[in-house]
Amino acid sequence: MPTASQHPHSSVGDGAEYTLAVLGFGKLASAIVSGCITTGFLKASDVAVWARSDARMAQAHALGLKLVDMNTCAHSGAALLLSIKPQFFSEIAPQLCVPANTNVISVMAGWTTEGIQARLKVNHVIRAMPNVAAQVRAAVTALSITKECPITAREFAIKLFTCVGRVEQLHESHLDAVTAISGSGIAYLCLFMESLERAAIQLGLPHEVARSLTNDVLHGVAASASAGTLDMATLRASVTSPHGTTAAALAVLNEGEFSQLITRAAQAAKNRAVELGQTHT
Repeated sequence: MPTASQHPHSSVGDGAEYTLAVLGFGKLASAIVSGCITTGFLKASDVAVWARSDARMAQAHALGLKLVDMNTCAHSGAALLLSIKPQFFSEIAPQLCVPANTNVISVMAGWTTEGIQARLKVNHVIRAMPNVAAQVRAAVTALSITKECPITAREFAIKLFTCVGRVEQLHESHLDAVTAISGSGIAYLCLFMESLERAAIQLGLPHEVARSLTNDVLHGVAASASAGTLDMATLRASVTSPHGTTAAALAVLNEGEFSQLITRAAQAAKNRAVELGQTHT
């Protein structure tokens, strides 16, 4: 493992390079940084990283990023991406000396803008809620940016997450709902796909065919939704002939209150996000 070295802080302005420090380098942070480098938004030499895990630091080194210690990371970039476990932040925050004008961007669930500002004593914080699809640059990221946030910081955050997908700007009060839908929603869809694949196998289809059919069906629906030519209710109705095979299947799902279960699941996820927020205030 190479020894950590300090990454010089670059000024921000028209034509100036913008440096990024990353505190925590799990799957999400590594996907964001990789997306920025792949798209050319940042150079590897513009990014400094600290992570608790030697394996994560080695991964960062393999990407050509600067390796720094925790305290150095706090003031190594014009922007600081907080991508550490929420429960760990309260432990390390008192040890961090972050310049007040740093563009702090947090992807930590539960920690509010106000809570992070109070712990780090910084002027502004941008909260971001991306999802795991950032790994394939197909994420949707909700950004909460206050009116007081400088335009340079605002534009950087938008460009940062555009590198890994689509950006939606929302008020912070909506982030718990976003977590329940786009964040946790991937798990709901994965569970449905697992169940559909399992059903296909039980109906006698080979494993490989069961998986490819399941994936292709989801891809087709997603493509139809993205095209915007049909809403989901219309598309569903178009494949549901009276007394046909689809109608028989939907009757079973409706009997099991499938739609209500999804609503209850999303509500449970949102409630948990609220609880986490209250824990970290």
